[in-house]
Amino acid sequence: MKENCDITLLENGLKIYQLKEGFRFSVDPVILVDFFEGNPKGKILDIGSGCGIIPIFLAEKKGMENIFGVEIQKSSAEIFEKNILENNLSDKITVLNCDVKDLDFGNTFDYIISNPPYMAVDGKKISENENKKIARHEICLDLKKLIENSRRLLKPRGEFFLVHRSHRFLEICKILEENKFSVKRVRFAYFDREKDSSLVLIQASKGRRHILKIENPLFLEEKGY
Repeated sequence: MKENCDITLLENGLKIYQLKEGFRFSVDPVILVDFFEGNPKGKILDIGSGCGIIPIFLAEKKGMENIFGVEIQKSSAEIFEKNILENNLSDKITVLNCDVKDLDFGNTFDYIISNPPYMAVDGKKISENENKKIARHEICLDLKKLIENSRRLLKPRGEFFLVHRSHRFLEICKILEENKFSVKRVRFAYFDREKDSSLVLIQASKGRRHILKIENPLFLEEKGY
């Protein structure tokens, strides 16, 4: 496996292996974990874990102790397992190498978090390799199925956290509403003050209503991301 991956050294001594030719994480999971709010004792599921960066950051930055990460691709799940071992987090993180639609943990999790594939499948040929293709495009999991399964897996009054492309914000809100979620917090992220928002962070609650809070814009470069 080592010849197919390389290592990124992060703060606090974290070591993250990633596939050289596969999907590689960017700023998106970092800002999502920073946006997350929850009880460290709560049970949390990360949908589409890739190399495991979100579960690892949840353990290291937020003190979460009962983390599950589901990853459909075997190659990514193997790297995820390696990263847990390298960072001594086996007591806090469990890897599930399967399709989230096959999980039978109904009404189990206090929190669900996801940095899912952003790109809708439109029938055009996708030239990327298999690992990147599934990570970036809604081939195995689209927005509707992500939110439907999050509702199924969350406890009553559970919380859902998502990072996605800003231009899909209204679509996301519509699907959340159809699945009895109430949007609680929203924050738009910008790579440049002079350009439109690229990313949006969303927190939504299952089974209870909230007054929507739109937080101050997140200017990534100014905040040191």
